[in-house]
Amino acid sequence: MHCVLLYVPENYPRRHYQMTKIINVKNAIAFVKYFTAAFSSMIIALLLSGFVTQAFAADLAAVLVPDRDKSEPSFKGIRTITLDYPAGSSISAALSGTRMEFSMVGAANEQNDTGMAQLIAAVNKGLLEAQSPVVATSAQLFYTAVLRVDETSAIINYKVEIKPTLENFVLQRGEGGQSGHIIDLEWRGFVVNGPVVVNSPEGPIDVNRPIGLFQLKYPDVAEKLLNSEAREIMEDPIMDFEAFDVPMKSWQFLFDPVGAYGGGVGLQGTEGAQVLSVFALGESSIREGTHVAEEKDVSVSIDGAQVDIHSNTPPPTAQIQVAGYALDEESPEGEYAVVTAQAPPGVQTSTGEFPIQVLLVFGGMMGAIAIFILVKARK
Repeated sequence: MHCVLLYVPENYPRRHYQMTKIINVKNAIAFVKYFTAAFSSMIIALLLSGFVTQAFAADLAAVLVPDRDKSEPSFKGIRTITLDYPAGSSISAALSGTRMEFSMVGAANEQNDTGMAQLIAAVNKGLLEAQSPVVATSAQLFYTAVLRVDETSAIINYKVEIKPTLENFVLQRGEGGQSGHIIDLEWRGFVVNGPVVVNSPEGPIDVNRPIGLFQLKYPDVAEKLLNSEAREIMEDPIMDFEAFDVPMKSWQFLFDPVGAYGGGVGLQGTEGAQVLSVFALGESSIREGTHVAEEKDVSVSIDGAQVDIHSNTPPPTAQIQVAGYALDEESPEGEYAVVTAQAPPGVQTSTGEFPIQVLLVFGGMMGAIAIFILVKARK
């Protein structure tokens, strides 16, 4: 912090001193106005970004524009497998550190044998089993697996991200300016079951099950794991997004009636929508409940040595952005939302009062700061 002291001698012309005071007051007023506006914008942005789960860390991030009826959401499956074993055991000697990371793009009707058509078919099967009419026509795959080992343990971190192109989520189109589109919401909680083998730079690998990395890099260890009670953990699908099938009524909800969030942060191509709705999942609360990691443990014997295996899947986090005001509904067939161009009059901007309380406190704080600066400047 820099501090400047102003010394005014006794014989200094009083007219110049008064002018200096006037300039200081004007500068202080200008500073208060600028600081209030800038800091207000920052606080509002923080409120919105704090309410909405961080997109880059979300297990599910989706933008739905009903007029387009096509979306490219991101689903991330994250899993950590830990193996603890005695030093000098056969599994300790067999494992060595490795890292695999690659990405692939494919369409449902691709002719080359990359395995991406199998992935898209598996996604569509999962969507059908979730009773969703949505169809995946293409997809991107990002696979990362990192193995870290020492004499007595091995930790494998998996991250499998798929970005399918989903179509047909609009169940019924509204007619006229007042009626709303009806969109499907059951697509969010599908599961990809079974192996999904794609051609990686190092050879064919099952990207959907933890055992896939072992089968490619350590086939002998993989066979021993599959012939033990560890089979269930090692074949448990990573692309299991059933945790997002939490009832939409328990998701946090926020809508931006002026379009500031969508215009400032990046909901691109809203087809003229003036309202942005955001559903967020991941905040533990009395209303929403507590989200915890899914953990599984098993102890097996491999070549006479005890191996303790621990599986950890982090709790779900998600955000779904909808161009328009989205009112979630439920029927015996599943959950859906009615999306209108404008929000009905009198509705709250969110499911909670926290943003309003914070803004009131902030307004009082800024008023106090303004008075303090002006008083100090006039002295």
